[in-house]
Amino acid sequence: MSKEIRLDPLNCIFFIYQSFALNSDGILDDREKKIITELMYRWSGNDINTLSDVVNVTENWSKSNIKSKNDQVSVMFSMIDFLKENEDFDIIQREYFLMDIRNISRSNKNFHPQQKIWHDMIAKSLGLGIRISDNSLENINDTLENVKKKKIGFRK
Repeated sequence: MSKEIRLDPLNCIFFIYQSFALNSDGILDDREKKIITELMYRWSGNDINTLSDVVNVTENWSKSNIKSKNDQVSVMFSMIDFLKENEDFDIIQREYFLMDIRNISRSNKNFHPQQKIWHDMIAKSLGLGIRISDNSLENINDTLENVKKKKIGFRK
């Protein structure tokens, strides 16, 4: 029998950071892993046990529920919607989150064009007027509307 686990914003943040880094070029390199760990350590209140739990639960959930790159992208944007709806994820946290996305992108010295587009889509989803890609706002809106959202949740 599976036990429902309450979806935690930290799990979502970790999943999004990893998905963002991995899916733009298909590689999650050591520099990206290092910056994601540092960022997650900050989000977890500098608590190594919390961070370890977040990583383990999220990775186990991902192995069971993510079957393709499309699944991963769909869930990533569903989680962004979930974060935005969380009243504790205020404008300041949204801006830190988006800044973290840029830091992850720059960590491997290759701010991939897909990452720039996703950055702008994330910013739009979070209600932040920050754009860095060359794409028009109309193109960003169209691309965001075409992302099929996938039901999310964590089960044990």
